[in-house]
Amino acid sequence: MTAHHGRLASREGIDPANALQLIESEGLGEAAPTDIRRLLDMAQATVMIECIPQNIRSGEPSLSFLRQALDAGVNVVTSNKAPIVLGYRDLRHRAAKSKAQFRFESTVLDGLPVFGAMSFMPDVTPIKVRGVLNATSSLVLESVALGASRARGLARAQAQGIAEADSVLDLDGWDAAAKVALLANVWMGGALRVVDVNRSGCDAVKDDEIREAARRGARYRLVGEVEKHPEGAIQASVRPCLIEVDDPLYGLMGGAGGVTVTTDAHQTFTWLQGTYGVDDAAFGLIQDCRAIAAGMPQI
Repeated sequence: MTAHHGRLASREGIDPANALQLIESEGLGEAAPTDIRRLLDMAQATVMIECIPQNIRSGEPSLSFLRQALDAGVNVVTSNKAPIVLGYRDLRHRAAKSKAQFRFESTVLDGLPVFGAMSFMPDVTPIKVRGVLNATSSLVLESVALGASRARGLARAQAQGIAEADSVLDLDGWDAAAKVALLANVWMGGALRVVDVNRSGCDAVKDDEIREAARRGARYRLVGEVEKHPEGAIQASVRPCLIEVDDPLYGLMGGAGGVTVTTDAHQTFTWLQGTYGVDDAAFGLIQDCRAIAAGMPQI
């Protein structure tokens, strides 16, 4: 089911190569129902994979789709940040009630398995996370550091298929803010909305500052941070930060991202991406499906 290419459903299964050929030619057709519950019933689905462009204001229509699937006992895999930010507790409750799973490894860092890794430490809770979480902004800032324009960096991101449909979400920090809020809500028991994140975008740092930093070996990146204080308050921010040589995130080049996580056990872990992009996000979705098939516990 797509917004622009039509809908296709079959209880016998769909040949991916044939579906792709249809999308690139006459489209999938309009025979399948538009109602998500009827579509799931028609397909006799056991897993729904949802990759709708995010709506950070309401999470819709993704949030409603996820709720309906979980209520029907259908496992859910999503790459969509907004419904996890806005409805995490509700979605967990619905999944537990129907004995379905919902998994979302591709929502942060293109499927780098940070949620899965933390799930293997059940008695450990992250209390601080700091990371480079948006590839497009990194490419734009790197472009300036190399002496080119911001527009050139954005064009690179668009050519790689990693930029949001509305580039404002990337460059003004909204996408990174959604990821920060998601991490706070999933790992720290928060109830943050995207607007609760103190946010500054790429425009908060001037080209001259970026190039001067590059000349002395440092680099700017849009950095998201969230911290849970001992009294329970959670503070979150996104802003351009100077990353020095001794920073564990310094080695991130191009659109690569990473996070440093500090736990209540006083441990610190850093996960860095070796690759990034659409293929990596797709791999994360596939790994979530495999985790469900293998009976892995809910993350």
